[in-house]
Amino acid sequence: MKLKLDLHTHLWEATNYASPNVDIVARILDKVKERGLDGIGITEHSDVHYAHLFIEIVKKHFPDETLTLIPGQEVNSGWLHIVELHLPGHYLFRFLAHPEYRWENVDGIQGIEIENGMHVGQIDRKKVQAFAEERDLLLMHDSDAHYVNDIGCFHNEIELEELYRRAKKLSPKF
Repeated sequence: MKLKLDLHTHLWEATNYASPNVDIVARILDKVKERGLDGIGITEHSDVHYAHLFIEIVKKHFPDETLTLIPGQEVNSGWLHIVELHLPGHYLFRFLAHPEYRWENVDGIQGIEIENGMHVGQIDRKKVQAFAEERDLLLMHDSDAHYVNDIGCFHNEIELEELYRRAKKLSPKF
């Protein structure tokens, strides 16, 4: 079953760098539902800790919540910005975020953004399409939300199984 997922959001920044609390989480969950999404990736800049705190609050205070919440982070390496989604079962799905600069030699990714809400008009769609076809990459459509109201302005319609199929299986950390 295809889900509507915005897999590139910056909720900490979107809430003026406030620590997640019940009110903030409720506000974000309401926005996700208002947008008709089935879930989000919580992908702070170089930090997966916020996502885990957010998800802990959901589990504790919203136990009946059915939205798919995927922890992750956006890792910056020079001009390259890679979003890493930490899927349950020790799977890692990586995609190139807002590819408006040089990125021809990037390896180890399973997807690439062809649409990004923060970089509208800055992505060479033909170049991204050709690169994705050449490497069998999943084309991503994400908000890159830095404001709560931007969550879900772009989203993917995808089956979770597709992310898992393409993701890299990691060894569990002990």
